[in-house]
Amino acid sequence: MADQLDEIKRQIERGTRVISLSGLISPAAKASVLARLRTATGRTFAVVTASNSEMESWLGDLSYYAGGDDEIISLPSFEIDPYSGASPHAETQERRALALWQMRRRKTGFVILPARSLTQRTVSPAAISAMGCVLRRDTDLPPEQLVETLFAGGYVREEPLFGPGQFSVRGGIIDIWSPDAVSPARIEFFGDTIDSIRTFDPDTQLSIAQINEFAVAPMREMAVTARDLKDWAFFARERFAEDKYFRNLKDRTDFADEGESFSGWEFLMPLVKPLDGTVFDHLPESVFVIDEPSMIERTLGELFEHLDAGFASISDNGDIGLPPQDLFLTADELRSRIGRETLIELRSLGRAAAVTDDEFAVGQADDARPLFLFPSVEKASEIELISRSTRRFYGDIPAFVGQLTLAAGRDRRAGGTEIVVQTAGMAERVREILNEYNAPLPPDAIRVGRISGGYEMPAFGTVTFTESDIFGEIAGEESAAAINKPPTGRRSKLGAFISDFRDLKAGDYVVHIDHGIGRFDSLQTISSQGSDREFMLLIYADNTKLFVPVERMDLVSRYSSGEATSPTLDRLGGIGWQKTKAKAKRAMRDMADELLKLYAERKLVRGHAFPPDAPWQHEFEDAFPYDLTVDQASAIADVKNDMESAMPMDRLIIGDVGYGKTEVAMRAAFKAVMDGRQVAVLTPTTVLAYQHFETFKKRFAAFPIKVELLSRFRSGKDQKAVAELAGKGEVDVVIGTHRILSNDVKLPKLGLVIVDEEQRFGVGHKEKLKQLKKKVDVLTLSATPIPRTLNMSLLGMRDMSVIETPPRDRLAINTQVVQFSEGVIRSAIELELARNGQVFFIHNRVESIESVAALIQKIVPTARIAIGHGQMNETEMEDVMLDFIDFKYDILVATTIIENGIDIPRANTIIINRADNYGLSQLYQLRGRVGRSNRRAYAYLLIPSELELTPIARRRLAAIREFSDLGAGFRLAALDLELRGAGNILGGQQSGHLDALGFDLYTKMLERTIAEIRGDEIADETSVAINLGVDVAIPKDYISETSQRLRTYKRISSAESEDEITRIHAEIADRYGRIPRSVENLFAYARLRKSAERMAIVSVDRTADGVAIKLGDSAKVDPERLLAFVNETEGSSFSPSGILRVVVNNADPIDTAHQALDRIRG
Repeated sequence: MADQLDEIKRQIERGTRVISLSGLISPAAKASVLARLRTATGRTFAVVTASNSEMESWLGDLSYYAGGDDEIISLPSFEIDPYSGASPHAETQERRALALWQMRRRKTGFVILPARSLTQRTVSPAAISAMGCVLRRDTDLPPEQLVETLFAGGYVREEPLFGPGQFSVRGGIIDIWSPDAVSPARIEFFGDTIDSIRTFDPDTQLSIAQINEFAVAPMREMAVTARDLKDWAFFARERFAEDKYFRNLKDRTDFADEGESFSGWEFLMPLVKPLDGTVFDHLPESVFVIDEPSMIERTLGELFEHLDAGFASISDNGDIGLPPQDLFLTADELRSRIGRETLIELRSLGRAAAVTDDEFAVGQADDARPLFLFPSVEKASEIELISRSTRRFYGDIPAFVGQLTLAAGRDRRAGGTEIVVQTAGMAERVREILNEYNAPLPPDAIRVGRISGGYEMPAFGTVTFTESDIFGEIAGEESAAAINKPPTGRRSKLGAFISDFRDLKAGDYVVHIDHGIGRFDSLQTISSQGSDREFMLLIYADNTKLFVPVERMDLVSRYSSGEATSPTLDRLGGIGWQKTKAKAKRAMRDMADELLKLYAERKLVRGHAFPPDAPWQHEFEDAFPYDLTVDQASAIADVKNDMESAMPMDRLIIGDVGYGKTEVAMRAAFKAVMDGRQVAVLTPTTVLAYQHFETFKKRFAAFPIKVELLSRFRSGKDQKAVAELAGKGEVDVVIGTHRILSNDVKLPKLGLVIVDEEQRFGVGHKEKLKQLKKKVDVLTLSATPIPRTLNMSLLGMRDMSVIETPPRDRLAINTQVVQFSEGVIRSAIELELARNGQVFFIHNRVESIESVAALIQKIVPTARIAIGHGQMNETEMEDVMLDFIDFKYDILVATTIIENGIDIPRANTIIINRADNYGLSQLYQLRGRVGRSNRRAYAYLLIPSELELTPIARRRLAAIREFSDLGAGFRLAALDLELRGAGNILGGQQSGHLDALGFDLYTKMLERTIAEIRGDEIADETSVAINLGVDVAIPKDYISETSQRLRTYKRISSAESEDEITRIHAEIADRYGRIPRSVENLFAYARLRKSAERMAIVSVDRTADGVAIKLGDSAKVDPERLLAFVNETEGSSFSPSGILRVVVNNADPIDTAHQALDRIRG
């Protein structure tokens, strides 16, 4: 092989234009050869693949062979049809911009790109350099210029930022999270000079370290400002002046005139900003490696044909679009550009096979004319290197060891064999297995990494096996490439679920703890006692107004409930609100009583205590190919602690589908089996049982554990056989529906029951489970989201772990709001089917679902379509879902019934018809059906034309538009969703009270009720009136945005402990700069109020010469210390009515009052 490599190197150095390399079949083998060539020549190699998915596979293989030494960049193409009216996936835009930017900044070893990226026009290298910037300390750059660059480069303004591609501005401080940075940076300006740059933690918002420079990469490849969009609207009216374009043009210019982007603008902007660059400009002096030229030729031929047809179709239909040559290179341009480059063609079948094709193609009819980008009849140097696929053993270890022994006998070197496994744990397990069988393989032949498949290269005497060659397919194999992607920075947990005042707008409903539900109007500044104070103005029934001082924002919370309807406003001073609170309190007591009874019963029973982890447990866990999220890790620790205690476990694990609950369950099951116990996994549906069975089987493949399935998919005879084996204790894990609970299924060594989606079992089955819970460990999994605060309050009743962090390589879902048109539907479905995916089409009317399915069949005649709706019986519905999972159908046309618990990794496009009729939370839940694998997912929200919308629908669409940006609307939807989940765990009667009180207050009261019943010591609910006439306002020049000021007031006033106040103080100083006097007063005020509440003080008031502190009857004051204080402090006095007066000379009244309370505290 060395000879062939030397020959290729010589040919490259000699400037040979086309080098043909034949015989390499395995993609991993191709990557290993290229990695050696790169080392030998030092040139940049551009690998051209047929599609994005093949690019991802190459990325995985090259990362293993060359990732340590070389920079590997991937440049994906837009998958979307430029004439569909939709925008490209945001994640693809970000990856393309980052790739082009990195090519300019550093020497790269490999650039991998699909054929479509080769022909797609882009910006010039100089333009992409100008879109980003490198910030250095002590250099000059006006902050407003930086903000302009960020907006033009596709950054979004968020406060506080929680993900890459965001920035926030607070006076002279700008926070930026670049897509290639692990942590965001905080840039502090002194005038126009960059004074300091420091990285910070997005969770705590506190600085980590000072740095000298920070590179800001662009988020998209074209710089576009509001001015550009307005220019576009002007020129578009000129270009598309004919009447037939009027309606479609207006739908876009309505946004562009306001300087706002619209769906699909990326493919229309070259009208005013022509794309003057190509990939070839960004890759000078590179060697282009063409992976299977005939495939690429065909892909590009189909693309050019598709573009011409698409452009002709929209022109006929009166839709607007630019001709293909404005967006892509023509075939002639592409041929001429490729003709100047050095090419290595990877042809697995060699050139001889291709020559026949060329000769045959010449005589073909004109319409399918080949492009002849890589004519094989042209003279080229051909070099042959053979690779072969390895045999697959599917868990047959003796056969595998036999093969190794044979290879070692044939080839005394034996150093030619290597095994590549995904994780260190699996490497350890394979070593153990080979030792057991005395296999002739040195320990260092087992390596950790990810490649697409095993291969053999006789010329080099090497054989490479992967773990799927040995054990069969590994669950999650297809996300190999995603794991290899460089970390694009952690997303902060602040993300979606901040239920503070961040998005509070005028007109939103709020709840005041003493006065009930009102409507937020505005922040008002009022002068009183010689200083300006800010108040929150709330409107109540009959238009009565309530001014709440901002320092008492803790009394107000946002009103949110599961219902979409508006609540009625309470009357100020009426008794209705007190009644509502009392009624809810009674209901809470009853519920809490019942839960406590259950809890007490469990405490008395003694169950089986499992021993600490066995050695195999560590190997099993290390074989998990992904990084655990923080929440997953803590859930696993919780479960193990429960299993190791003698009290029977009853733990609930909550987390969205795809967040890794099953891995937690599998680790628990493995632990139980290692101790010789049996495990039963119960699911509500046959489909779910089947999915769990497949997952468990794959994950346990490397260990001697027997997993069986009990459900109606097995024949009666098979079910009987499984039941018998289980009865003898010969089955370790039984997975099935309620069939497991039948009397004929006996599990003598049962140690753990795992229940998936318990709320969906019938009453009878639940009773059986209740009996089980008293004896064995039970782990329940649920995808029903439950708000964090609510689970905290129920914590005393039932052990609960919440998995809120999504897995790292979960990609955002590209959400588009587009008008209903056959073109959009066709291109959305064709895009998904082209990558072997599946599509959900949601249409929520059973009576017309058949005709919608017929329309889709007409639009995409080749698609296989299934229909599912709530009027089908359970078995029919299950069969449809199963066939869909098994890929017997391409499209599922369904009502909103599609099941949440089921994971269908292939389904990554969802089209929702008449999206204007759904609430935000419903859209959020539906959208969550896709995007569960590492593939880019698309959600299309179809709406009627803007001209037909009612004003209400238009407002709702504005919200959906916000929602499609994953901005504030997403948070609202997430919040809304939390509430819908709350109903399930609380039962129907509770959700009524939840609506009456609003979510935040409800959970506070529930927490308190439970603590009361448990007998915990609880401080009385006291409210201290403090009037010291001190300025506690946040100056507008310190925090200018109202929403940020509101949120800061709320956080300071709601802080529960000194630690929390200190943390908020540090964060605000870090984020906004030096804290002004009035804001320091606000913190001092919060500390004083907390102290006064703990001591049950009634009020603290300013008097002419000092401070008056009124003590209540139950005030926690030490009489002796009070007496000593009065004697020792000049000018102080204490009256029989309980008022302590203290003189304030020139001191701060808040400090004076605080010190006085400290000295008299009981």
